[in-house]
Amino acid sequence: MKRIALCAAALLLFLHGIEGMSNAADAPNIFGLEVGNVWTYQGIGNDGPYTAHDEVVTTQSHMSKTLYVLKRREKGGWTETQWLEKEPGMVKLWGGTAHIDGATYTMLFSTGLVQAWYPMDVGDSRFTAATLTIPELPGHAYNASMNVHVVGKKQVARLNGTATAYKLRYQLRIWGNGADETRTFIQWSMPYVGYVKYVDQDSTNTLSFSIRRGNSTQDRAGIKNGL
Repeated sequence: MKRIALCAAALLLFLHGIEGMSNAADAPNIFGLEVGNVWTYQGIGNDGPYTAHDEVVTTQSHMSKTLYVLKRREKGGWTETQWLEKEPGMVKLWGGTAHIDGATYTMLFSTGLVQAWYPMDVGDSRFTAATLTIPELPGHAYNASMNVHVVGKKQVARLNGTATAYKLRYQLRIWGNGADETRTFIQWSMPYVGYVKYVDQDSTNTLSFSIRRGNSTQDRAGIKNGL
């Protein structure tokens, strides 16, 4: 049971990546964490092709901070939730939920793990460590760390010009209570758009639409084949 819960914690990061960057016309900040923003992804995993939708559905207060609640929907149902804090130039992950095999697991970090920042350039990195608790496993606490490195960048074509995509390497480690697991994955991230490609040992997904807010939809087909 403990191993399943730890995997659930990892899924919150692996499946979402760097969400929350939108078109500048649709949101007043580079990360776009605004209620109503939606991203659509096409992916290929162990079970074949899939479609996922991420949506900022509401906000909630936690430790005197405003957290944006981002939910993922696949096959008509909600599968994961993230709680994200937006600071000037930075996004932090404070936890969330995952639904696995009919059970829901809740992950709570003692401090926000840095997930994205801007401006960035090749060679930049961020390291954050926290304590992880899972209420469904009372009496157990785990250590967690997130290490993010900007390892490359590339100019890619868009329908309205070009933009810079940044290649980030993530290392998430969770350890304690007899467990010690580290997962590594790669994401290509673009300011005002979000992550446009994600790769790990199990899946690859790319963004089919950058964001939809109200009646505004930005197609980014020109980016998909550029990485």
